[in-house]
Amino acid sequence: MSVDVRPANDDDVDAVVDLFRQYLRFYEQYVPDAEARAYLLARRDAGDSVLLVAVLSPEGDEPEGSAAGHELVGFAQSYPTWSSVSLSRSWVLNDLFVSPAARGTGAARALVQETCRRAKDAGAIRVSLATAWDNVAAQGLYESEGFVRDQHFHHYAYVTGA
Repeated sequence: MSVDVRPANDDDVDAVVDLFRQYLRFYEQYVPDAEARAYLLARRDAGDSVLLVAVLSPEGDEPEGSAAGHELVGFAQSYPTWSSVSLSRSWVLNDLFVSPAARGTGAARALVQETCRRAKDAGAIRVSLATAWDNVAAQGLYESEGFVRDQHFHHYAYVTGA
């Protein structure tokens, strides 16, 4: 099997929504289909995010959407932003998920690599991300792709309750 990574298109919506809901459940967030769909499409269509999908296909066959023999197995969603300290563009790789059955295929690595390539092509000087303290598999992937654990800053969040 080979992995192809490309921007999500309208034919991918149902599969991406399913993967997105699995991703949210991993983080103990339960969202109805309609809300997940509306969120993903709003971010993508407004240009707020870059939504990529990973498609598995038989070796030597080029994936084309959701054609027979091609399985959409993962997604990554990044948010282009700015860094005031560096006076430059920056991307946040906010969401990355590969279906449990497709783990070990290289889909997650391909999504990370394509995200970084696209960020660089867009003029971003860095891609940042956060992952759970106990998500050792993801940490190993990110570190093997050149991500470095932040040693200079503590990251905080304020929950507004909105």
